[in-house]
Amino acid sequence: MSTLQSIGRARRTAGALFVVVSIAAVGCGRDDEPASYQPKEVRADLVTAARTTVPRTVLATGELEARNAVEVSTRLMGQVREVLVREGDTVTAGQCLVRIDDTDIVARKQQADAAIAEARAVLENAETNLARFERLYAESSVSKAQLDEVRTGRDRALATVQRAEAGLAEVDVQLGYLRIKAPAGGTVTRRLVDPGDMASPGMPLVMLEQTGVMKVRAGIGEKDVDLVNVGAEVRVKVTSLDQAVYTVPVARIIPSANPQSRTFDLEAYIPNEDGRLRTGMFARVEVAVGSRDAVLVPAEALHARGQLTGVWIVDDTSTAHLRWIRSGRAIGDEVEVLSGLQGGEVLVLRADLPLVEGDKVVK
Repeated sequence: MSTLQSIGRARRTAGALFVVVSIAAVGCGRDDEPASYQPKEVRADLVTAARTTVPRTVLATGELEARNAVEVSTRLMGQVREVLVREGDTVTAGQCLVRIDDTDIVARKQQADAAIAEARAVLENAETNLARFERLYAESSVSKAQLDEVRTGRDRALATVQRAEAGLAEVDVQLGYLRIKAPAGGTVTRRLVDPGDMASPGMPLVMLEQTGVMKVRAGIGEKDVDLVNVGAEVRVKVTSLDQAVYTVPVARIIPSANPQSRTFDLEAYIPNEDGRLRTGMFARVEVAVGSRDAVLVPAEALHARGQLTGVWIVDDTSTAHLRWIRSGRAIGDEVEVLSGLQGGEVLVLRADLPLVEGDKVVK
């Protein structure tokens, strides 16, 4: 057999094998081919995506502080003898907080007491002498000039008593400056001195806060400040606490801009009935500054797949189609749709079975 004949026979054998293998492969493919999906009927509740008007809002970062805060200080210099409160203590109006050394003032008080006693003794003698001269004058035993002189002496003695009493009152006031009392009830948030420290006039000794009502202060931009009015409601969320969302009216808008942030401060008051709110906590303040159009859908109609959010739309033939959307903020039980819907679309709110693209939806 020639070489060419051998090569031809080999090629014919390989071709026959290729055909057999191909037929076998095709046969296997038919056995494993999945059946095409048949749409099913799914009973579902439907809802319409609503295009409506919602408030246009701006977000501002705020900070909580006590509505009333007091720096308790003294008007006199002296060494702190005793601090009677600790941070966190609740105090009442008039309760003593700090005692400052009063040795010098107590000595002056003793001197004032002695001066009053001496002046009153002189006054008593002057009044007795005046009474005697009045009797003598009635008997024409002394002249009018003599009576007037004695009366003047009594008046001088009375003035001395009054001056001594005023001096004592001044000493008592100074003693009050050394016994530092709470001007109002509240909570001690800062204790700024310890026994042995030297206190000076105007130096804060104790910080008090009334935390029953807290104040939130947030900055509003200059383009929006004219759109916000006192009395308008704002939504305040304290980010560090669970379920700490409050809707409160605007109490005040500072008319001049903050020189650092170039924003205008807005203030609102929040009841702190459960005591969870504390000075320094951050809050997000949502302020309505007009209105705008928006598409809203119930939150229950949204379906999340990883980082994607979609809704099932039902077309005119009752066929379900999954459409991906971009969702925005929640407004009550609804969610704003920023893109993907125009409003008016029929959506599946809830279904008896999981939906697949192309399923038929029945009510």
